[in-house]
Amino acid sequence: MAEPDDNPPMQGFNAALGIQLLKVEAGEVSAQLEVGPHHHQPWGIVHGGVYCSIIETVCSVGAQVTLTPGSGFIVGVDNHTSFLKATRSGTLRTVARPLAVGGRTQLWEANIENEQGELVATGRVRLMVVPAGKTLAGEPAGVK
Repeated sequence: MAEPDDNPPMQGFNAALGIQLLKVEAGEVSAQLEVGPHHHQPWGIVHGGVYCSIIETVCSVGAQVTLTPGSGFIVGVDNHTSFLKATRSGTLRTVARPLAVGGRTQLWEANIENEQGELVATGRVRLMVVPAGKTLAGEPAGVK
């Protein structure tokens, strides 16, 4: 099992969001997020974009670690997240697992639970492999 410190650091948007990776393996990624007021929409509950972001992150990290190091990079091409139960505070825990891993695309599924073990959101992310040496948004693909 790869330890979270062995993987790309949570930086940029993921760091601002506060996602903490707990377990990183090719077959499973888990993470947690401590909910704070900065995660709320105007009615005081977690914004749906937070759930989408958590799911995109854990699925992307999992897909990346399935690749041979240096062979390419993963980018999300579709994120379908369903919001099931409102959350105001506490710790959200997420587990992602692959449904299909191919040479060009992968499909991952993730579930987010609250501290009571209730499912609050679920999602699937389709990811594409960008081969090493290719450009992405006008620059060589890679972790910044």
